[in-house]
Amino acid sequence: MLKYTQLCINHLKPQTTLLTNQANVALQPSRNTYILKRRHVPPLHKKYEKFTKLKHKHYIYDLVEDTNAKPQKYIDMVLLTNVKDVGEKGQKVSMRSQRAYETLILPKLAVYATPENLEKYLIEDKEDRKKLQEFSSQFVERTMNLLSQLYLPLNMSLDTPWTIEKWHVKASFRKAGYIVPENTITMPTKPISGPDLSIESREFYVVVTINNQEEVKVRCKIFHYTSNPEKKIKYDVPYYMLPNIAVFPEDQDIINSLPKHRLFIKQNDNVEE
Repeated sequence: MLKYTQLCINHLKPQTTLLTNQANVALQPSRNTYILKRRHVPPLHKKYEKFTKLKHKHYIYDLVEDTNAKPQKYIDMVLLTNVKDVGEKGQKVSMRSQRAYETLILPKLAVYATPENLEKYLIEDKEDRKKLQEFSSQFVERTMNLLSQLYLPLNMSLDTPWTIEKWHVKASFRKAGYIVPENTITMPTKPISGPDLSIESREFYVVVTINNQEEVKVRCKIFHYTSNPEKKIKYDVPYYMLPNIAVFPEDQDIINSLPKHRLFIKQNDNVEE
């Protein structure tokens, strides 16, 4: 019985392994540095004499510097692309080291201003930097492609007189899923009024300005709407398959130059296959 009990005790003893000897990372001390100075200077120890015991006042210290509270240094960088509220591509900027690493260096929006990087990326002339700017933001190109292929339907009343204004276009954009302020929309110089069935399913274009810099032409298609079922105009094909005829004949070349709707292109590719 005693022998069995001794075996159980030995079995339950913790086994010493390399892993158990490793220090717990979470329990390692943080690397903080405090620079202190004694408020009262202790007496010097003379040779061959007994060491003088320090008094309580000798253990009073004044804080000289705390490295945690020390302000971070500014570092110089060269931007690789346009960064909002920071600078333009090729511009040399300075920023606190921690913020620079997290917001610019890590996402690869900038590089350290080393002699090699300065020679490779720095653009000192402001006018040259503006020439290299392709777009005002990284999403402009995608936005322009989407808007240029858009067939914006304007559903106008068949019963009430109207003249197309900016707010009509703004409402149609919102219905299509785009938020476009009125001040960014440039309308045709000639007014378009109705109801007029001669311009049914015909097109005109508006110019949308993005970030006060880029401009894109958007195709608008006029449709007449009425709540009277007997007067409703119906089509056998989707609206993007209808002929592209301009409201103003002088704009026909511009209408023809605009990209086709993505579904129109997809359907034609399927037919060719």
